[in-house]
Amino acid sequence: MAHTSIVTMTDEEVLRRVQLLGDAIVEEQRQNKAAIALRQPLRDWHLHVRLLEEVARLLVSDISSRTAFVGWMSLYLRNGLLHSMQSRRAPIALAAISVVQTLLQHGANRAAVAIVCSWFLPCFLRLAAGSSVASAVSAAAMCALRAVAQKCMLTLEGVNSLLSDCGASSAAVRRCAAEVLCCYLQAAKGTPLQLSVKEYTEALHRVIGDRMRDADAKVRYSVRRCFWALHILEPASTGALLRALPPSLQRQVAAERRDAMQELKAVESSPTSPIPSPSPPRHSSSARQASRILDVAHTSRTVTLKDDLQCAAASRARARAGRVTSPRKAHRQLLRSTKEAVFSQELEGALQVPHSHTRVAGARTVGGASAHLHAAATQTGSGMPFLLSMKSTDWSVRRAAVLQGQRLCESGSLTSEDVLQLLTGLLVCVQDVHPRVAEGAQHCLGTLMARAPTATQNVLHHLLHSLIGALVRNMSHARPVVCAGARRLLSCIVCIHEPRREVLEAVLRAADDFSSVDAVAQHCAELLHYVMRVHPSLFAEISAMGIAARGILAHLRALKSRSEKRNQRTGAGAAKRSWLAALGAAFLVSPESFRQVVERLPPSEQGEVRVALRESFGLVEQHWKGQLSSVFATDKVPLRCPFAEELKTCTIPDRGVAAAGNSRAGTEGQLVKDGGASEVRPLSNRALQNASRQLYELLWVDRNGPPPSGAARALPEDAVDGAAPGLSPVLLPILAQPSTVDAFDDHSVADATSPRRPSPSVEGHRDAVAHFLQQRSAYRDVEGWRSALLSLAAALRAASATASEKSTDVNRLSCVPEEVERLLGHWERELCGMEVEMHHSVRWAELAALHALLEWPAARPAVARQLARALRICRCGLDDPFVEVQVQAAACIETVLTTAQLPADLVLSAITSCVMRWLEGPMRDAATPGWLHLMQAISRVLVQAQPALGGVERDTNGLGPVPGGSGYQRASFLTSSVLHRVVAALNCCLSHCHVSVRRCAVLVLVAIRRALGDAVTLPFLAPLSAAHMRLLDVYRGKAAEEALMMPSDLASRTCRHIDVAEDHSTTLIHRC
Repeated sequence: MAHTSIVTMTDEEVLRRVQLLGDAIVEEQRQNKAAIALRQPLRDWHLHVRLLEEVARLLVSDISSRTAFVGWMSLYLRNGLLHSMQSRRAPIALAAISVVQTLLQHGANRAAVAIVCSWFLPCFLRLAAGSSVASAVSAAAMCALRAVAQKCMLTLEGVNSLLSDCGASSAAVRRCAAEVLCCYLQAAKGTPLQLSVKEYTEALHRVIGDRMRDADAKVRYSVRRCFWALHILEPASTGALLRALPPSLQRQVAAERRDAMQELKAVESSPTSPIPSPSPPRHSSSARQASRILDVAHTSRTVTLKDDLQCAAASRARARAGRVTSPRKAHRQLLRSTKEAVFSQELEGALQVPHSHTRVAGARTVGGASAHLHAAATQTGSGMPFLLSMKSTDWSVRRAAVLQGQRLCESGSLTSEDVLQLLTGLLVCVQDVHPRVAEGAQHCLGTLMARAPTATQNVLHHLLHSLIGALVRNMSHARPVVCAGARRLLSCIVCIHEPRREVLEAVLRAADDFSSVDAVAQHCAELLHYVMRVHPSLFAEISAMGIAARGILAHLRALKSRSEKRNQRTGAGAAKRSWLAALGAAFLVSPESFRQVVERLPPSEQGEVRVALRESFGLVEQHWKGQLSSVFATDKVPLRCPFAEELKTCTIPDRGVAAAGNSRAGTEGQLVKDGGASEVRPLSNRALQNASRQLYELLWVDRNGPPPSGAARALPEDAVDGAAPGLSPVLLPILAQPSTVDAFDDHSVADATSPRRPSPSVEGHRDAVAHFLQQRSAYRDVEGWRSALLSLAAALRAASATASEKSTDVNRLSCVPEEVERLLGHWERELCGMEVEMHHSVRWAELAALHALLEWPAARPAVARQLARALRICRCGLDDPFVEVQVQAAACIETVLTTAQLPADLVLSAITSCVMRWLEGPMRDAATPGWLHLMQAISRVLVQAQPALGGVERDTNGLGPVPGGSGYQRASFLTSSVLHRVVAALNCCLSHCHVSVRRCAVLVLVAIRRALGDAVTLPFLAPLSAAHMRLLDVYRGKAAEEALMMPSDLASRTCRHIDVAEDHSTTLIHRC
């Protein structure tokens, strides 16, 4: 092919070349495959290799920055490259791997490169681990994997795939995946990806904990290195993981700490105390017997069903050895003995120590023997054996096992592992075909959530979708008591589970699973309606509202398509009405968020939303505008909540539950008596006014002009006093009222009737950053621009205050990371690039808004990704001629260094990037106070991290600072690569033309040497010359400490106040 410049080519021409190359590769593969099938000679493989080399040359020209690059690769090159990597000819596979390596080396768009590299991750792992592949191909695949991990070119899906491959069936694949995972965790330190690792910390803990017991020694070694790499990233999260390991593994991991830290290049100022290892076990038989007796003597256990069955079977077999009974009769006798044993234990209370009391005849004999068996089973690690009885083929045995689990919940002696096993078993019993078993399982679940709420909530993160699906199915059960129990449990889960987003997603997933069953789909829609009424603040967020609205629309489309194919049924009509009511409820809980979601939909879907809204509120006639006042009248409930109404009736038990035993009846009564109120209040007058106005504006489709004001008739202010009661408070039978339940009152909806300021403002919008960017072109004059920036700053400060108070206000701001990054880009071009001439008051207002943005917790990940850009903005403010701008910029830098609580590696990397960009740019000769301040910030970061580096306030395992201690806000480790970059940048500053920059670099290097110590710092200072090292020794005295305390704005004037020793040091710098 003719080689032309890719830079001068348009997107259409580049697309044409990519398409030609992709089609040629696919055609070559097809012809070779046909030749193999027909047993004909294969084509020349050199042609295939040349095509792949042409693709690599195309990627060298950096086409990844093109807008549609990912789409081009997906359509024309993805499958061809995957088949080429799996080719039996090593040159073809090597050429295909080289294409990905070229993209890694020359790709400028990190997001696009990460997406493309994640496609080939599973193939690379198989090639690197495959035994049948040539060694050169395996080595090249492993080299590509290491390059992908070291550059962190993986998406979230790619990391999930990597974690899944750590548990693959092949030991070679597990070895490669664990090694790549360790490289990824090590490379993420000091980068913005360090903050995103928290999103899958739980998955990392699970994988590391499981693979430390792997059968392959290399896998175990790599996983232990992954543990220490994760410890360097998140020191506070690995303590619990280490404590969950067996003592032998704890000692092995602790013994490898020093070697792992050296291999991972972690910088510590002083060695930490080793992890205290538990005492080795004693091998004496007498000691072992004595410890076993003590364990039995000091432990009282609850007798389980399986133990009772075994003991009863043994005792009756000895007593009636000669009698022959039928199997069914023997089973009834065993079950009767079990019930007698449990009843005798309840009479006795807690079990006494075996051999310490005189056993009586009958059931007490069975109970004592059962205690022996349970103690033995506990010592052998059998857990809760009665869970096996939940899988019995007889419903009475299953029900007895469920009752035993409930008694164990009431005892309050469950651990987190027991809760997980019990919930897994109860999840199966909830779906039991027999109503008595399902009823008992639901009641056991309620007891477990009441007695162990924290442990249950932690386990429910994994089982929430399945549990909600099973309970929604039980809402259609033929037995009313099962339906009532399912509603009570669902109400409890909706009210207490955190985060609430998981409940919303679980309900929608359950609706997707049972979309073909009309009755279950109707109950899912009613449950979603109830979630909206209980948690309106959740749907005030744009993302949550978007998820709910799109899910409801999808189910309405599915119902419509099914009704067109077959006759309309009554169940389908009821399900459609429930989904329409849920859509109307979504609009009522937050009309502003609903409108923003609708405005982002395509025009065809916007029309569907308008039609569905009119149908949900009964505005089906042609003159619907006049019906709004009657629909939103205060004496009516616009959309009733069937779930809440039925929940109100089922909270009072209709019949006794004496069949389940006196203990269960007492528990039921106590739970109903102590149940709290999850209030679902009717809409207030102001909320109805706002909803009526917003609905009219949303349904207005005339594009020629805005909707006329006052079209929606206003309601009288005193109408709220005479409003008919809507949904009365609903009692929860399980728990008291949680503090996180939102009250749907007049504060839950923004007051749209309040007067607005005449100037453009962002304080009334939930997405203040997006609104500011949209209205940015409208700010023409200085006063308008300044007022808009100050309004944005006020909105961000209010959002920060709301977040610090953990308020549940529905009007809190939502943060879109992409919009925050766009805003920082605009400010950088305006302040640093000087695109337009700006008034100093506007520059001050921009820095004030940046200060508020840095203090906003929701924007912390986006700011961390663009931290270097934010620091460049602050540097420009420090060099501004106006004092108020300088003061505001200094406040912004102070926020970055202290309030933002960013990892030390991340801050140092961002500052180094700014300094290197300045030294390599056209303004490198300018020694302004802003650059000196940034250089001195390096020493500040190290001094702030120094207590943690010095080993102060470490935990008992020596893993890192104690949460809440003085060293906890900073990461406890510095990566050697980041420290190398810092020293390299300061080394460049030592040869700067201005003496103040050279002197500042010397002071910062002295601060690094003081903070980390000579043993750690001297290897990193190897690039410095002998004269520079002598200069550092000169500045290590008392004069250096006084110089470090000088303010940054006086650093440029210190050269004329130095003494004789400093003059000698300056001469040394000039000689360098």
